[in-house]
Amino acid sequence: MKRIIFSFLVLISSLFAEDFSWQEGLDWQSDFDETKQLAKYHDKLIFMFLESRTCFYCPKLKKEVFSKKEFKDKIKKHFIPVILDNSLDADSDVANTGQCPPRLTVSMTPAIYFMGAEEEKLARRGKKHMIIYGMWQLDQMLEWMDDAVKKHNKLKEKGMIK
Repeated sequence: MKRIIFSFLVLISSLFAEDFSWQEGLDWQSDFDETKQLAKYHDKLIFMFLESRTCFYCPKLKKEVFSKKEFKDKIKKHFIPVILDNSLDADSDVANTGQCPPRLTVSMTPAIYFMGAEEEKLARRGKKHMIIYGMWQLDQMLEWMDDAVKKHNKLKEKGMIK
């Protein structure tokens, strides 16, 4: 009987335990200012993931995309990743992640910003932030990441950003 109860408890706890494998191998930042400093020092772009406590797709994106080797390899090569809480007031979970700067908060999550080390804007020839919303498959996310790198390099070649 004890064995059955123990097995049941293990099963229940595994169902409710959060999977943190998506973090393995990557140094996710939780402070935006430190992220900008690291990106500048390492000459990389910023991959800013905004989540909220009520976000349905945020854990799904972490598990199905962020945990994959191809994603992690591309992040390591081109980006400094930061995860920030987009929630406001009582919904905020700042204890687990840093708070998103108010100027960058969005109306829905998940949201991902791609930007230069000094918040350079990559879309519309450097006039608008490059941001994507919602759930994406791995191949789509890798395409977005490649696009951000290309746009950054193009703006750099034209002397529009450092």
